[in-house]
Amino acid sequence: MPVINQPQVAIMGVGAVAKEPVVIDDMIAIRSMCYLALTFDHRLIDGALADQFTGKVKAVLENWSVEVL
Repeated sequence: MPVINQPQVAIMGVGAVAKEPVVIDDMIAIRSMCYLALTFDHRLIDGALADQFTGKVKAVLENWSVEVL
């Protein structure tokens, strides 16, 4: 669990990438999975904004391309 140090407003923790079984189109497949944890100060950031940020990070990582670099 990441801990926010002042004057930071948020911090993202990134877990290790590991291969895990997942269900895709009613089939079991092995995929590389990584867990992200976003900790933020509720006094400064609304939960909806933090959720939008996490969703954007997820979308970029799932649809990775050379153009992202």
